[in-house]
Amino acid sequence: MLTSDDRGAESFSQLDRSADNRTWRPRVRMLLAVALLLRIVAACWVDRYVTNAGRNFLIEGDANGYWELAQQISGGEDYAIYTPPRHVLRVPGFPLLLTISICLFGNSILAARLVLAIVGTGCCLLTYRLGKQICSARTGFWAAAFVALNPIHVGNSVLILSETWFAFWMLLSLLVLHRLLCSVGDRRSADGTFAAIENRRVLLNSFLAGVLIGATVMVRPGYLPWLAAAIFGVLFLTRQKNSPIPTWNSRICVCAVMAVGCLLLMLPWAARNADVTGHWIFTSLWSGPSMYDGLNPQADGSSNMQFFEDDNVLATMSEFEMNEHYKQKAVEYAKANPGRAISLALNKAGRCLSPLPNFSKTGGWVVGVVCVVLWLVLFSGVVVGVARRLADYRGMLVIMGPLLLFLLVHMVFVGSVRYRLPLEFPLSVLAAMGWQYMTLGSRTSGLRVSEQ
Repeated sequence: MLTSDDRGAESFSQLDRSADNRTWRPRVRMLLAVALLLRIVAACWVDRYVTNAGRNFLIEGDANGYWELAQQISGGEDYAIYTPPRHVLRVPGFPLLLTISICLFGNSILAARLVLAIVGTGCCLLTYRLGKQICSARTGFWAAAFVALNPIHVGNSVLILSETWFAFWMLLSLLVLHRLLCSVGDRRSADGTFAAIENRRVLLNSFLAGVLIGATVMVRPGYLPWLAAAIFGVLFLTRQKNSPIPTWNSRICVCAVMAVGCLLLMLPWAARNADVTGHWIFTSLWSGPSMYDGLNPQADGSSNMQFFEDDNVLATMSEFEMNEHYKQKAVEYAKANPGRAISLALNKAGRCLSPLPNFSKTGGWVVGVVCVVLWLVLFSGVVVGVARRLADYRGMLVIMGPLLLFLLVHMVFVGSVRYRLPLEFPLSVLAAMGWQYMTLGSRTSGLRVSEQ
């Protein structure tokens, strides 16, 4: 029960947060307007650049595939590309976004870029919300400012690639997961039952977190292990100060609801795949070739799928058999060459964390200097942020967890800075905490770990 002093402190804290919101809200609106304008300019510039170059896309391989699948959907045709047809090559999350653009604006790639410019601006807003929820409005603003004005993020957000759409859904899932982790306190009610099970909001948040994780997987299958990380967080990181430790039954119930939400979102896609392939596939049938791309005698950490064209295994195998074939070859190579597999893994991690972009050789030394400076600004803030917030287990899971997860994933597959860029959105929140401490020190009260 709260004392009068506790209620007074709580009221004062609410007034302080309200004043904080009034201070930063106009600045956030201005920042988002600038972010959208920059992305619109980038969309027009990229579209003109590739048109003058006689191409449709800046990075053609993946972009062509996404665009063709979107055209298949909008035309009511079978969701498959290439010959022989591959029905489960890509999860449908990003092609569905492109389909909406095609249905509204026709086959205009520029219009699709402008849609992605809006999505990219939405990512900046969600970054602000995540920083505000974990720390303070000030932190959220500076985190959003980094990704909103960062020329790498501005340019990447308007490419016909899934990274921006993935970042949008990932940030939504992280916002709800953090809220869930901070609400599962299981305070005992008067009759001894646990409030977390009775609280509909907690159960709703757990279901919504699962649905959003499933939606994110439908854009980027590599996010599926995040469901296990979220379950780990609920099971082990939900103890709150001055409240009893939650029972296993209540935490397991919350985890079960979250898993059901994720399963229900992915179930229609898996059922469709069972109908066309005879196998219940919840993600895609491209993990095998992707794994072999990173674990073969010619592998160097980058992507080179020429072996797939040379082998032409689809002439004699089904899509499912092809995926299993390459997965088995990758595992056999790693077992036979453990030292090289470890060396490749470290090389791929280095490619993901590289300060220089390795997905494009254009731009010259100016672009290289800009990239290195921005990398140093971000990671210096992250290092200090980790040192100051390490005890905030829930916040650290939400902010650092996706980066560590995808780093491990791409140490198996292939590595590129491109795969790191979506993860810089939550990472910028931690960096903003570090920047504030370096500039304001202990005066920044928002940097203290909140005791939920």
